[in-house]
Amino acid sequence: MIKNTMAARYKSLIAICILTFNLFFGQHKFLSQPVFNEDDLRKTNSQIEKNAPAEILYNSVRYSFLSDNTIEKEYYSKIKIYDKKNAEQWLNIEIPLFFEDRLDKYDVKIYNLANNKVEKISIDKKEQLKENFTKGLKIYKLAVPNILDGSIIEYSYKVVTSNAANLNYFLEYDIPVVYQEYNLEYPDERLIYHFNNTGNIITPKYTVSSTEDRLGALYNIFRFGYENMKPFQKEKYVKDIDRYRGKIRPELKKYKGNYFIYSDVKDWNEVALRLDYNDDFGGFLKGDVSDILPDKIKGSSNSVEKANKIFSFVKENYKWNRKDAILTSQSLRQLLKTKSGNSAEINLFLIMLLRSVGIEANPLLISTVDNGILNIVSPSLGNLNIVLASVKINGQVYFYDATSFSSKANILPQRDWNDFGILIEKNKGTSFSYSNSDLSKKEQVIKASLDVENSLVKGNFVQTDNGMYAIESYDEFDINKDKYKQSFTTGYNADIKEVESKLLENGDFESRMQFSGSSLMDIVGSKVIINPVLFLNKKNESFDQIDERKYQIDFISAFEKEKKIELEIPQNYKISSLPKEKKISTDDKEISYEYKVETSGNKVIVTSKVNIASQNYPKEYYPFFKQIWKVISDSENQVITLEKNNN
Repeated sequence: MIKNTMAARYKSLIAICILTFNLFFGQHKFLSQPVFNEDDLRKTNSQIEKNAPAEILYNSVRYSFLSDNTIEKEYYSKIKIYDKKNAEQWLNIEIPLFFEDRLDKYDVKIYNLANNKVEKISIDKKEQLKENFTKGLKIYKLAVPNILDGSIIEYSYKVVTSNAANLNYFLEYDIPVVYQEYNLEYPDERLIYHFNNTGNIITPKYTVSSTEDRLGALYNIFRFGYENMKPFQKEKYVKDIDRYRGKIRPELKKYKGNYFIYSDVKDWNEVALRLDYNDDFGGFLKGDVSDILPDKIKGSSNSVEKANKIFSFVKENYKWNRKDAILTSQSLRQLLKTKSGNSAEINLFLIMLLRSVGIEANPLLISTVDNGILNIVSPSLGNLNIVLASVKINGQVYFYDATSFSSKANILPQRDWNDFGILIEKNKGTSFSYSNSDLSKKEQVIKASLDVENSLVKGNFVQTDNGMYAIESYDEFDINKDKYKQSFTTGYNADIKEVESKLLENGDFESRMQFSGSSLMDIVGSKVIINPVLFLNKKNESFDQIDERKYQIDFISAFEKEKKIELEIPQNYKISSLPKEKKISTDDKEISYEYKVETSGNKVIVTSKVNIASQNYPKEYYPFFKQIWKVISDSENQVITLEKNNN
């Protein structure tokens, strides 16, 4: 009798708690799209950030699992435009789709005030969207028409997918957010998710965590609501700004489908074991490549030399299809036939060839910079997206990435330097940190002459990139040669022609061109005033942040950048004044700069060189960079004064 009474009291207490919970959260409604309010259209500025060019009035995302194992992703956004000129990215709608996604429907509405009356434009036909493809994604794009200062853009779309892994959602943007919400609904029997949020930790104002019965299945319901969020502060020289943005990130720990069952791993050793048994990883690595390498490569006696030759062989004969992957999507036979593959196929093939000649080589799994930082304390295959090759010779470790033609041992593309990796050795997975210890160089050389009579400066310009800079420049060139060459004509204040770019035998990447400019010097009476740095004084390389620095300073590579300008002075002119030389460095020699001026006959030679000794720095270094970059700017804005001879 006592037990029954206690049970009754316990049930009553639970009922009271549920009632209290429902009363408290009943005051806030999720998934309740706001009706159109003319007051929003008449707003002239954000109440959260007065000078914001736009703000998100309402954002809602809902991920709902259906009984057929598909997932509906429903998105709704309402954006207010205050300053069209400074809100360019918000005037375009992008809908990214993976290969397993299907765009079910979409709707766009634009609201404007005209003659004090509301005008509404509707767009809902799929053919109005423009398709683009990039890195395995199909992206539907729409440049929203008829946008004015004061406009409101309201759009919604639904995506149906079978991908249960990609349910992430960013909470912070470069404009304020009045209200936004995240909704996740999934059956308890089939799935388990754990929230592993990254970036700035943001506490929701409204939260629901409950279960409900849907047609006999118990569903887990998670809802988070956020109000009055300030813009996210972007900073220059950050490896990946998205790693710092607040984000909701549910990690899939268990999945029970019609055809397979997935449960998350306990540690990286279990990751290695699963990959070893996987036909698209361990099975691929077991393929026979004994008859592929030429005898002249097999015969090399030096192991490092042999490894580098095999690396070159793969790069020269097999091309990356620009798809990131840790699993292969075709067989070894197909790869040998197509000569093209994803990152897993290219670099696992490299590992197989290295192993075939007795070199110790193993897969190195990483998350690229744009994929987000790898959380090594939370083992998951879903956080990894690319395979590299790790080679050990006489105790020395070398990293290779054959997806980039101009890369070398330990000189990798910028995307690969993302702090952490997982080394796979049969059934053993080891996490470790790694960083770029090599120096990258950029040398820009100008040889110019002055045509005072026609107010013209003309000459030759050569840019040579070394190390990681050479990789990045070559990859841009390889993707789109015309676009790369145009970057010189649009990026500098000069008329640049005849751009010729090529990869040199030593791995450097060189671009040569002709230039002329009619605005590079001033003629005042008998005097000529000219900045000898000419068009190389790029203003976008600056440390001009006013707000306190929040994040570490990332260059990804230590570097040396040198500008050398040789200016030929006309014979009927003499030098009246020269720029002052400058030399400065920090006490620890981590940052140094030199501005040097020399004369030789009728030539003035100016050298501007900055050296940065490490690939990243704590945020506390920002004042030092700010100081030295101010010295660089001041030095490179000095002028030479020439005076006409009276003889």
